[in-house]
Amino acid sequence: MLAILHIAVAAAALGTPSPPSPGDVAFHAGNFDAALAAYAHAVAVDPKDVDAGIGLGTVELYLNRLADAKRDLTAVLAIDPNNAIAKRRLAAIAQREGTPGAFVVDMHGLREVDVPFISLDPLPTIHVTVNGHPLTLFIDTGAPSIGLSPEAAKAVGATVVPAGQGVFAGGRMGGVSTTTLDRVEVGGITVSSMPADVIDGMSAPGADHIDGAIGTEFLDKFLSTIDYRRKLLVLRRATDSPSFEAAAQARGANLLPMWLVGDHFIFARGHVNDGPDSLFNIDTGGGGIGVQLTKSALDASHVTPDAAHAQSFTGGGGEAHALPFSATVTMGSRSKSNVPGLYFDQGDQFGIFPFAVAGTITHEYFLGGALTFDFVAMRILVE
Repeated sequence: MLAILHIAVAAAALGTPSPPSPGDVAFHAGNFDAALAAYAHAVAVDPKDVDAGIGLGTVELYLNRLADAKRDLTAVLAIDPNNAIAKRRLAAIAQREGTPGAFVVDMHGLREVDVPFISLDPLPTIHVTVNGHPLTLFIDTGAPSIGLSPEAAKAVGATVVPAGQGVFAGGRMGGVSTTTLDRVEVGGITVSSMPADVIDGMSAPGADHIDGAIGTEFLDKFLSTIDYRRKLLVLRRATDSPSFEAAAQARGANLLPMWLVGDHFIFARGHVNDGPDSLFNIDTGGGGIGVQLTKSALDASHVTPDAAHAQSFTGGGGEAHALPFSATVTMGSRSKSNVPGLYFDQGDQFGIFPFAVAGTITHEYFLGGALTFDFVAMRILVE
């Protein structure tokens, strides 16, 4: 799904691998700012450094700087026309730019739409109309655009095409299919020709009736706020980013850099207890928990999970075995104590990424606040 960057090739004279570059070291540690600077320096020194060019284009893609990423990856192909990684990155850029005629948004002249939650727990849910059929979807940045249950897809008359397997909580695999929805209405907004996934077992843990999820590929078309305090999904025009950023900075708001990986994985930095500052997946769909940690992050944060009270967690891949714990979670200036967490002792889903991930920060941490995603400035506001 996501290809790992080239690491330095074997040195012919010695027959041993040369050491990784500073850019690669920073990248694999999840330190994208340092990686960006190191790769840019390497390309400036040697414009024919293919590995540095790929690294530079990759981090620019994560920062949603699509024009810069396209320029630098195209330059790689001018040097190495058959470079498979550069081709995949350029294909990812094309996917993010979208197909003409797909995902057409009409806000009907509105600058902001407030969509009330039906419920807040176990996850925020909203009313959405798909092809004229009312559905109940939970908000989940761990989902792509819209994810529907097979039953909901059938109800709205969607034509479904198998698309293989997806990786979900605890490293569990689950079947995924795709479709295109003719018309999606959310509040006063209409979206036409919207790509969607159809996922077996799509549900929100503990919810009564859920037809699916609404996720990042929908939210990134707007300046989006999941407002847990006021129980609203707020959708503004993405072009309002400059005024939003200026106002947030003026009031000293808790703005943090974020990165978008693949089609929908959002990352930002934080730490747990006295653990190190690390990279976390911001996946709001973890009903009943606020943080998930990998084994290394668990140890670094001095967290001891409760093995005596093991439980099952249900995600898109079915049930996964997990051990509970509680911890203090911090993002920027916002710390929250006694956040319920889970450690999946039989595996996790983070091995698909070519960089270190400490875990996931999710629903229970954000309760009582508001979470805004600005995909233009690539910053997340945690209030």
